[in-house]
Amino acid sequence: MTPEAREKLRAYGIAPPQCGTQAPGEAALRFAPHAAAKVEVACPQCGSVNTTETSHFGSTACKALYRCLDCMEPFDYFKRL
Repeated sequence: MTPEAREKLRAYGIAPPQCGTQAPGEAALRFAPHAAAKVEVACPQCGSVNTTETSHFGSTACKALYRCLDCMEPFDYFKRL
């Protein structure tokens, strides 16, 4: 995903996926995070990383529902593929 696409998602109110270390053309689909793979998801509204996952699956399997604990706004997070 390009930086421009990430910014458009953030401006729309959706937290973009975290950057991965996969080679071009590779795609690993993960539906549940590993215990050691905890990522900090920044709130697209206020930028705080004081967020919590409220549901691992959102409206689709590729999104999770989060809530910011500072501004209390709910938001979608696109999981890293």
